[in-house]
Amino acid sequence: MEAPYIVIVSTGSEITAGRSLDTNSGWMANQLFELGWKVKKFIALPDDPDLILSELQVLKELTETRPVLVLMTGGLGPTEDDYTLETVLKLSGKKSYSVEKAKIRLQRIYESRGKQYSDILPTVLRQTHVPEDCKTLDNTVGIAVGFVEPIGPNSYLVCMPGVPSEMKEMFKRRLVPELKRIYPRENLVQRTKWLWNIGESLYQKDFVEALREELFKNVDWGVTANRGYIKCIFQSTDSKQLDTIIQRLEAQYPKIISDDVFEFVHEYLLVEKLTIAVGESCTGGLLGKKLTDSPGSSSYFVGGFLTYSNQMKESLLGVPRDTLNNFGAVSKETAEAMAKGISEKTKADYCVSITGIAGPDGGTELKPVGTVWIGLKTPDGSIQTHSYLFPGNREGIRENASNTALFLLYQSLKQRNV
Repeated sequence: MEAPYIVIVSTGSEITAGRSLDTNSGWMANQLFELGWKVKKFIALPDDPDLILSELQVLKELTETRPVLVLMTGGLGPTEDDYTLETVLKLSGKKSYSVEKAKIRLQRIYESRGKQYSDILPTVLRQTHVPEDCKTLDNTVGIAVGFVEPIGPNSYLVCMPGVPSEMKEMFKRRLVPELKRIYPRENLVQRTKWLWNIGESLYQKDFVEALREELFKNVDWGVTANRGYIKCIFQSTDSKQLDTIIQRLEAQYPKIISDDVFEFVHEYLLVEKLTIAVGESCTGGLLGKKLTDSPGSSSYFVGGFLTYSNQMKESLLGVPRDTLNNFGAVSKETAEAMAKGISEKTKADYCVSITGIAGPDGGTELKPVGTVWIGLKTPDGSIQTHSYLFPGNREGIRENASNTALFLLYQSLKQRNV
């Protein structure tokens, strides 16, 4: 079967008016690329049923010559400007029905809030409706039911909620298996590597562009920029070619390359039965959150300390007052003392400390906003410290710092196997 012509449609007047950013489209496109499918077009539409219907009719006409896959988000809620179901029913000429499982879930939610089922307005109940004879995509995060509606030969319209948390869960858990069943992918092989604290443009210039003629013929590549790292993706039907690219990438960036840090750290700590504890200042618990995002993390995560003030660093972690007075809270000496204190308090195998200036205030000429020190105590008792000057705003600096701390932990764990 020919690969589908994929179009992503985002609906919502808040998007077309510039009041809200459409993050769903980029996220889905990246997920699809990693699965071996390429998106051809993004479309953003206001909450105008006539305009939405017109665009869908144009896309439906394309199915006469090729398989088409339309992924549409938004417009499945309970409010008066949620027109997706209404529009799809006009497109297909079908009637709708209420999904009983979703209806019962909605009833339980209302009852838990002290409301009677009879109080539910019809506009709220319509979140449980889908076109007859469609493939339903249940919603485990919210209420609105997603669905897959045939629009032509080997062509489908997928409708999902616009709320990112609901859409992402539905996409990964329900839609992806369905797409794999419907559209067999090319015999593609994929390789993915992460590069740390390097810009996307510099990587493309120094690696992709410099080696394009030599390595990238018949190879698709992509890069996703994140806080602290970029994810480099390579796809081809020639696995040997991809192996060569990865070898060259590792040779060019030996000190900043990794696999999926979050997955590796989780699996390694579990298997090796190692423990970890953290002490955070500028990141405010973000590192602890990342370490505990994966189920089973309680097996290795001992706990953490939030020590923003010097007093808390001193009283909770035993950082000497002289160290704080002489070197400051953001310093190599304080990061080291924090890691030592975490170890003494928790006896964890690995102890990570973070102290820095996330801004927007607090920076100086010697220690500007973005200055961060990270300490890492390893099972042999040694403590490493690393300094960084992260770019961006407060949110970006905190994300950079917590992600980079995990990368340092990743490197230390990898060295255990050498």
